[in-house]
Parts: sequence; C-alpha cells; structure tokens
Amino acid sequence: MVFDNHRPAVHKDAKVNYEKLGKAVEDALILDYIYVLHSTRRQVWSAFVRGVFAGFGGVLGATVGAAMFVAILQLFVDAPVIGRFIEGLGRIIQGTH
Repeated sequence: MVFDNHRPAVHKDAKVNYEKLGKAVEDALILDYIYVLHSTRRQVWSAFVRGVFAGFGGVLGATVGAAMFVAILQLFVDAPVIGRFIEGLGRIIQGTH
C-alpha cells in the first residue's frame, strides 16, 4: 500500500492574515481567562490540577535526582578514602550496620 502525502493546493494568491488570526486567538484566550476568573469552582479546580501536576513533577524530579546522585556515588566506591565512607553510608541506608 502506497501512502500519498498530498497537501491541499495553496494558491500563491491566497494570503493568510496572521495578524488577524493572532488577534482572534488572543481574544479567545482572554475570554477563557475571564470565564475562569468569574467562577470559583473553576479556579479551585484549576489550582487543584496545577498542584497535582506540580507535586508529581517534584516527586519525579527528586527521584531521578536521587538516583543520579547514588549512581555517581557508586563510581567512587573504589576510591581510597571516600570509598570507605560511601560504603559505610550504603550500609546505614540499607540498615545492615
């Protein structure tokens, strides 16, 4: 089966008024913002959703950061002085003093 990537024909005479299009999009966004401002329920819902995603992003970022930190520390386990400290720290974390 052959897929044809046909685009609709655009005539060189056809001009898109991007300024008018941008103004229409801006007006729609402003109206949506005003609509949210006048509804306490929508404000609460919006704040809740933002909070959930911010919390999820923070937890995910902290998890990735901690994993990277532990991976970097494992590179130094064989170092003469720091290695013993990191090995002891690992035992404390695992609970096997």
